[in-house]
Amino acid sequence: MPNISLVPFKRDFRLHAKLPRMDVVEVSYPIRVRDGLMARVKKMPFFSTFNFSSNKSKVILLESIPFFGLYLLQEFMAPDGDANAGDVRFRTSVRYGFSVIIQNNDAVAAEYLLDKAMQALTVGLFTDASTYNNAYYKIQAFTGGKREHVFGHVGSDQQTPIAELRWELMCDLGVIEYTPFIPDVFEVLHEETIFPDDSTGDPSRVPQVKIEYDMEQNPNQE
Repeated sequence: MPNISLVPFKRDFRLHAKLPRMDVVEVSYPIRVRDGLMARVKKMPFFSTFNFSSNKSKVILLESIPFFGLYLLQEFMAPDGDANAGDVRFRTSVRYGFSVIIQNNDAVAAEYLLDKAMQALTVGLFTDASTYNNAYYKIQAFTGGKREHVFGHVGSDQQTPIAELRWELMCDLGVIEYTPFIPDVFEVLHEETIFPDDSTGDPSRVPQVKIEYDMEQNPNQE
């Protein structure tokens, strides 16, 4: 399974053609995946009338319903290989939480509507290859999930019944590697002889050989 190296970064600037590029964090890889999933859900016909948010602090009001939320719940980082050898690299898995909230005027009908939402999500996301393989990010595997239906109330008087689909999805994002910045680049090898004169021992009396080698740089740093 390929490593993800430098994907979560953008090139900022280089001071010299042979100096390593300086990378600055733009958006973390797990957030890229979350935003990519959200963008695809927004295009699904089933959710055309929904309000959307990816911030868990958002308060769900009556006027927010129907509501769709997609959240980064947890990121798990485990060493890839020996933790004390080589560059820093983590095998990364993420839990994403999906929330679909509708008004519940009929509990039976509401549960069937939540099931339709689940079908729209799973079929819409899993049958679209661009969900997990695109230029912005790669999902190595979907490794599990958990679904539940929750019934409750919202509103200032807590009198408006709602039904909520809660779906957690586990994604394996592969290995994210953090290549170290090396400021002291080996660019030029300079060699020269200092053979002394046989009679005087003075090297300045002997023509010496001087040579320089222009060292090729790693393609990642050119």
